[in-house]
Amino acid sequence: MVTKSFFGTYELYTIEAGELSVSITTLGATVTGLRYRGKDCVPFYDSPEGYLGGTAYLGAAIGRYGNRIAGARFSLNGKEYLLPANEGANQLHGGPDSYDRRPWTPEVLEDAVRFTLFSPDGDNGFPGNLTAAVTYSVQGSILRLDFEGDSDADTVYAPTSHMYFDLSGGENCLAASLCVNASRYLEVDGALIPTEVTPVEGTRFDFRAMRPIREAYDHCFVLDGETACVLKDGNTQMTLTTDFPALQVYTGEFLPEPFKAFGAVALEPEAYPDSPNRPDFPDTTLRAGEHYHRWAEYRFETV
Repeated sequence: MVTKSFFGTYELYTIEAGELSVSITTLGATVTGLRYRGKDCVPFYDSPEGYLGGTAYLGAAIGRYGNRIAGARFSLNGKEYLLPANEGANQLHGGPDSYDRRPWTPEVLEDAVRFTLFSPDGDNGFPGNLTAAVTYSVQGSILRLDFEGDSDADTVYAPTSHMYFDLSGGENCLAASLCVNASRYLEVDGALIPTEVTPVEGTRFDFRAMRPIREAYDHCFVLDGETACVLKDGNTQMTLTTDFPALQVYTGEFLPEPFKAFGAVALEPEAYPDSPNRPDFPDTTLRAGEHYHRWAEYRFETV
């Protein structure tokens, strides 16, 4: 069942099916609420002003490129594209005033809502007129996200969802337990730009067996299969499956008030950061006339 209400001047759609209820606003195609068996599982602002004034990308759809592009530039088909930097010398999550701060167009489907956004050629420096879409659907205790995109010129495209999860009911997320299906991760420099792919064996990045998070992370894990990770806190567990090749684990230590430090963990299915500048990474080029589609599913259960 899908119901419509308002979130300030923006529309708000709530999908309820079985034990799960998810609310998404047209502002940034942002998840503003996720309740499993009546329990809040994501942090949220109470008004659009919180999202527009924040810098945490809380629950938003991200594009054109999730994570970082080094030097805010890349080359495609022999041409260099200069992007506006919004994190030091680099571009983060598509650049300033990007998809998370824009109104998306909704379409109500059965137990689902599809949000679309037109991103013109040159938008934050990226080539091609792009139509981006993300569909949120709920069945039972599973939330599914389908990311799509079509461009009239070759471009790079790597969307993601920046949902943070707090299964504890407001306690410290570092006490939560996490398992990540990754035998490798990306080492980063001081600006969080990837340097090399490294085995997790013998490092603090080895989450192949479920264990408490304990420390701060803002790192990309190279996934070994579609079961990306399992997050557990108390008797609530979430399993993320996806066809994205990587997962960013961010413990949210820089989240602003009213979200205290380490109050939630972002689990972002994604392409490798800085792929447009790294021919050794999986290609993130979306060719003109091709259709982009990737998906992620979040299954909640009581254990």
